[in-house]
Amino acid sequence: MKALRIGVLSGLAGGVLFAAWSMAAMWVTGQGLWIPLNLIAHTFYKSAPLDGTFSAHAALIGLGVHMTVAIAFGTALAVISQWMPASRSLVITGGVLFIAVVWPVMQYGVWYQLDEQAAEGFNDWIFAGAHLIFGLTAAGIATLTIADDRTNHGRHAAGRRPVQPQLPPGSLFRPDRRPERWPERRW
Repeated sequence: MKALRIGVLSGLAGGVLFAAWSMAAMWVTGQGLWIPLNLIAHTFYKSAPLDGTFSAHAALIGLGVHMTVAIAFGTALAVISQWMPASRSLVITGGVLFIAVVWPVMQYGVWYQLDEQAAEGFNDWIFAGAHLIFGLTAAGIATLTIADDRTNHGRHAAGRRPVQPQLPPGSLFRPDRRPERWPERRW
């Protein structure tokens, strides 16, 4: 359950940076700010434009599909991070390499099979860069969050152990221990 919670967080963070990079890079290259979301939406909503014009339906569908996939891959990276919590740099590097392998599979395999027109509309170097940004962000957040959660368990932010309230033996919260001053009752 922890991997899912952290995977959602890391996937959303990586997905937002992926989308921001893609939209900015496509806008700077003259293709239009909204084209990444339009292309993603076109895969499932054929009325979505294939250029940079704004469409509210395409933006919502594209963003929904994009974030769903980002959360799925963020959760996969969180599971890997939970499996290898001591090797932060190895998991972050592995996450970037994992996403570097996912990029050609998604663009040239899956996306071309689903919607060749939309897959052709995305610049390769922008899509590759966006995947690397996602991998670094999602793996970094997942790894650092899981590793910090394990190493700081039971620690104060300053590194000291938190003061635990000392409950008297035999109290409501520790009924299994009775103080020695209570005589043992025999019925």
